[in-house]
Amino acid sequence: MIRMIDFTQQKAEIAERLNRVRLARAKALFSPLQRHLFTLIPYLVHHHHQSLPGYNGESTPCGVKNFAPGPHHFEALDIFKLEAVDAEPPEVPCLDGVYAMGSTASFGQHPKSDVDIWLVYGGELDNAGIGRLQQKSRMLTNWFAGYGFEVNFYLVHQTQFSRDYQSRIHNEWEILGHEHSGSAQHWLLLEEFYRSHIRLAGKPVAWWPGAQAEAGYLFFGDVHKLPANEYFGASLWQLYKGLDKPHKALLKVLLLEAYASDYPRSQLITDAIWQKALAGDFSIDNDPYLLLYDVIDVYLTRVGDTRRLEIARRCLYLKCGIRLTDQQQPQDWRYQQLRKMVLDWEWPYSLVATLDNCDHWHSGELQWFNAQLNELMLVSYQTLLRFASTHSLSEHFKIEDLGLLTRKLHTYFSENEQQILRLNPLWSQSLAEKHLTIVRSSQSQKQSYLYRLPPEPRQFFGEVAIYKAVDTASLIAWACLNGICDKHTRWHEYGRSNSRGRRLRRVALRLLPHLENRHWRVSKMDLCQPWHYRKVLLLLNLDYDPTVDWPGQGLMLDILGSNLLSVGQQQVCLLGSIHLISFNSWGEWHCHSFQGEQALLQLISYVAPGLKRGGEKVELDVVSASKKVQPQLEHGIRRLLKQIYRLIRDARDSRTLVQPLQLREKRYGLFFDARGVSYRDLSDVKSLYRQMARGELQQPPQNELSSKRQITVPQVIRDFAVKGILQYFLQQRDGVLDVFVMDERNQLSYYLQAGADVSELVAQLTRHYAFGDIQNLRDRFNFPQFFMLVTEENKTSAIPFGFASGTGQSEF
Repeated sequence: MIRMIDFTQQKAEIAERLNRVRLARAKALFSPLQRHLFTLIPYLVHHHHQSLPGYNGESTPCGVKNFAPGPHHFEALDIFKLEAVDAEPPEVPCLDGVYAMGSTASFGQHPKSDVDIWLVYGGELDNAGIGRLQQKSRMLTNWFAGYGFEVNFYLVHQTQFSRDYQSRIHNEWEILGHEHSGSAQHWLLLEEFYRSHIRLAGKPVAWWPGAQAEAGYLFFGDVHKLPANEYFGASLWQLYKGLDKPHKALLKVLLLEAYASDYPRSQLITDAIWQKALAGDFSIDNDPYLLLYDVIDVYLTRVGDTRRLEIARRCLYLKCGIRLTDQQQPQDWRYQQLRKMVLDWEWPYSLVATLDNCDHWHSGELQWFNAQLNELMLVSYQTLLRFASTHSLSEHFKIEDLGLLTRKLHTYFSENEQQILRLNPLWSQSLAEKHLTIVRSSQSQKQSYLYRLPPEPRQFFGEVAIYKAVDTASLIAWACLNGICDKHTRWHEYGRSNSRGRRLRRVALRLLPHLENRHWRVSKMDLCQPWHYRKVLLLLNLDYDPTVDWPGQGLMLDILGSNLLSVGQQQVCLLGSIHLISFNSWGEWHCHSFQGEQALLQLISYVAPGLKRGGEKVELDVVSASKKVQPQLEHGIRRLLKQIYRLIRDARDSRTLVQPLQLREKRYGLFFDARGVSYRDLSDVKSLYRQMARGELQQPPQNELSSKRQITVPQVIRDFAVKGILQYFLQQRDGVLDVFVMDERNQLSYYLQAGADVSELVAQLTRHYAFGDIQNLRDRFNFPQFFMLVTEENKTSAIPFGFASGTGQSEF
């Protein structure tokens, strides 16, 4: 027994020596201000006093085991004019330890890198205490942010990686969120912690091979028990994180792919670090980020994938934040190591200079780099999907977490031509261009291209369009949304007059306030439900403008109060083309075009369902690009749009509301009921009234579905219907399960499942969509939505399956 203790102590001493080396490197890589802030982290967690940042009342738990402040803590307190706390900490500290993890102190520590801190607590901390500590953590994050230092705190239970803990209900801090992977990954997260952690205070971590739970040490578990089915959830999580930081996520997803290629004999970085430390190697060769790159390099070289290896090298270079071409760059150990690597890679000076200039990349460079990263991320995901398809989904991977991740990824990787994609600016400070030129292709191709240059033919040689779309409105909307244009940008259309360019500029200036620099919050509950409109913006007469040839004047319309949709004896309609620019509750921007005589009617019919689901919080705006009568058109169509919106919201099953509309020489009727909007020509009044009397006008879908017995379809299913999405509505009763299926075309079917368990059925269907056709990446992330039908007081509502309402409003 004594021998075992001695053996453990020897390993602990080696681990402690590595910890001291990492702590010294971290402080050496920080600026003086960051160094003092980093030093204060364990002190501010250990002590809880009203004179210190993060104080939120007397009942907040505090204290870290074995923590004793030193001179460097008091020095940091003096720097920020904070008083040292004289009060004694609690007899039983609430935390086992405070640990930094991630890229801190490693080759990958960028000057702007955030610091991830694990606060490890035990079973004696109740939910109320966890909530108080969680609130304090957020307050500390905000305090550090005031000094430009990003610190993220994560509350981690000492048994969080055990099966027993994972099977219990997690507290709010551990539920899937923007900074928490929820059930998507466990052992892979633990492996990253083991290979990169720095103990700031508290118990030493027993992370070496063969470690076991022993008194005085923190032991989360053996990472060598890593299950194969976790690779699927972890790859989804990295794709999600890649939406913000794709260069960092690509390195991690490539590491997953390398691990999977050797499964179950994967050579973990944790083991490599330990073996080097055991041999007395505490040099930069034993750096977790360099070893991560080495694993990727060996794997991609083995499979002969030089293209992905080259992109991975660029991602590593950018992640470090070292500028080799900058004469002012501090030449520390990382500088020398990176310089040696770049020479080995045989990079030309021009490439290094381009990467060093990443803060000033223009939209074209960003488009190219983002496209490369997205493509490679999906290639890795496809590889990991094939690997995971031979294993069942982990029982700890919650179906609701899978639904959230895939729905969020679908909003980004969708191939919908009408969607206006956001451009990840990565590091660029400003993307606005002096000149933007639109080039329209032939009528057969129906594509428009945007170039970042004036319309001079000789300048187009070798240039690539920075964006393409189906129409001009989409190009302008994309440029406004992503900051590619500002009030100084000059617009042009190739082969057209200068007046056309001035008109495009006026349109862009009108759209900018509606689209630029606005953060729209998307919650988890938003993604679990059918989308609805948050903003509807109509752009009038951009492609076709009847006012150009109209001889009249706007003043005449004001005096006579004319209908702009049917003016004068010739009944001219001054509304030509319509573009619908919309933002929905899933965070997506779209641009749809409506042309022809019935464009307005088609638009109203199209937007009605999304407006109805949106309640009373939809922003409605109109911008006219017409040559004449701009204010009159905007006022008239905005008034009509708001009237339509009111009718859509007020429509009920028991009554049909009618809005007459004179359009040119024809008089139409718009009919609103609980099922939506329809329109008819009112020229034949007798026929119209006969249709209304017989109830034929709205052509309602079947209210009942044929089966062994008649089943009434709850209206909520019709209200939730969204084209392009598969939806399952489940109702449990009397030992059977009613299953209503609304397909992508809004066709409804029904079947009865006897003796079915709801959770098992949902899991079975999800597995089918996750692994049913692993060769087809099209709509890969467009997973079905599942709802439970619940009837209370004779009213049936649809609730997202397995979703905790208390956490639904958090941003995702």
